[in-house]
Amino acid sequence: MGDDLHVAKLLSSRLCHDLVGPVGAVNSGLELLGEGFDQGSDEDGRALALVIRSADEAQRRLAFFRAAFGFGAGAKGQATLDEAGSLAAGFVEYSKITLDWPSGYSGPAKPDVVKVLLNMVLMAMESLPRGGDVGVTFGDLDEGLGIGVTASGETAVLRDDLREALAEGEKDVGGEIGALSARNIHAYFAQCMARKIGGLIEHSEGQTADIQFAVIFPKSSN
Repeated sequence: MGDDLHVAKLLSSRLCHDLVGPVGAVNSGLELLGEGFDQGSDEDGRALALVIRSADEAQRRLAFFRAAFGFGAGAKGQATLDEAGSLAAGFVEYSKITLDWPSGYSGPAKPDVVKVLLNMVLMAMESLPRGGDVGVTFGDLDEGLGIGVTASGETAVLRDDLREALAEGEKDVGGEIGALSARNIHAYFAQCMARKIGGLIEHSEGQTADIQFAVIFPKSSN
């Protein structure tokens, strides 16, 4: 499992690396274009604003995905939870999601911990098809670092395919992975990553339209 995860991270890093440059260049070019643009036409102004926003959103998403799936988060040793929070905030900027990230917890964490955390945020967002609140909590427990991510909204629901992918990720190498698809592979990846560093992503569905994800990482993995 470890080698497969390493290959997956390398592939993700390569894809993001090859895309970050061109997208960043487009974004910079559009900003320069906007500075000298004639705002006399409302339609042209709206069109340019839409393109600039789309380019910025693409850049934010690439930064998030690079950290969540590749080697974009402190690949040389440590990342920080503040950096993860900035990436998550950028990712939800143009969505219907409100992110509540704790401001008093800025300690370092290994890149794989950050990957699991960001994927939990992604799963929480996908559990809110009409928008809502995603809350993140950290706790220093006797067992290690506890992380909780809660999706709150009137239509909060954990998709069956995400639930199945998390369950498949709990299995040892050789388990049946026929239930995986492009829509839920990140849940499987996150669970495998969590197991690799001594944790296990658990989920629950509360009576108040909340979906909760939680994991505890041993102190040796923080």
